[in-house]
Amino acid sequence: MSQLDKTVVIGEESLTLGFRLAGISEWYNASEREGAEKLMDLLKREDIGIIIASSSLRRGMDWRIENAVESSSKPIVVFVPSRGAGEEEAGETSLRELIRRSIGINLQQQQQG
Repeated sequence: MSQLDKTVVIGEESLTLGFRLAGISEWYNASEREGAEKLMDLLKREDIGIIIASSSLRRGMDWRIENAVESSSKPIVVFVPSRGAGEEEAGETSLRELIRRSIGINLQQQQQG
């Protein structure tokens, strides 16, 4: 990721507002279906390094978008729990899995014994 790569946020207004207050300058308020389509558009851009997306967008994703998200190493897509998300939705993708996808290294150490 170069110094010029952008971080973009997409999801409900409550999610994007928090990131806007933190200094993110490119954001999109979107519902499930329209958000999933916008996510696909963002995946095609070369100036984006990280896409922070509401976990609720996953419900609107079809297999085509899901495959694009899973196979993308740049930009990397990080799903964050949406407001009122259940525990299973909140923990869908671990940090270890995100690192493995982005740099190809599994951080899990094998137990010796």
